[in-house]
Amino acid sequence: MSNFQNTMFFTTFLLTISTVFGLRKLTNSEIAYITSINNLSLGYGAAIWYYKNYLTKILPQNFDTRRKQYETKHGILLPNKLYILCPKSCIIQQYIDNTDYIEHCRELPPQEVCHGGVGNRIYNISVYKIDIGGQFFRCALEYAQPLKHLLTFKEDGKITSKEMCFQRDLFCESLKSMLRDGKNSHETCELIEYDDMVHPIHEVLLDTTSIQEFMKSTKS
Repeated sequence: MSNFQNTMFFTTFLLTISTVFGLRKLTNSEIAYITSINNLSLGYGAAIWYYKNYLTKILPQNFDTRRKQYETKHGILLPNKLYILCPKSCIIQQYIDNTDYIEHCRELPPQEVCHGGVGNRIYNISVYKIDIGGQFFRCALEYAQPLKHLLTFKEDGKITSKEMCFQRDLFCESLKSMLRDGKNSHETCELIEYDDMVHPIHEVLLDTTSIQEFMKSTKS
């Protein structure tokens, strides 16, 4: 066991013992800390569910194949990434294209998977066109759906706004770690973390390094 692991174990042990023997109650932040380092938190649970039950079924090879089929059929280049929106508010809007700057185009070729007792379950990925003053590009884009469950917990009074933000950050960090798997899924999937109360989606996307690099490469 490493020094870091020893420290985590000892800290958890002391906090737990103090509670068991009635020395004091754990604070909400201490409970969140203990659950997070032991992978028992809402954020970690949401991340592993999303990764195991969805992303592993579409990344990376399946996504790359579908992207190339789309490019061949429509004569349009796309970044070799699925961009996943992770708004700070955890509000998952019904539509991404509810703005003058974003237009829903088409779907990538559908992928059928037998999963959860459902035969030929169809997984669709939408392609959007982002256009700002003549600067435009298309990309595969969708929300991180599990975040809406964190919002539900907050709205039902189970967690506070601060705790929801903590769990959302934990979700993103855990998911990014999981995507660095043996299949290099992180190369075809990028999380877009942003404050949706301040920055609109189209501006956030244009400021994303991989998209800027893609736009430069298609111009040369």
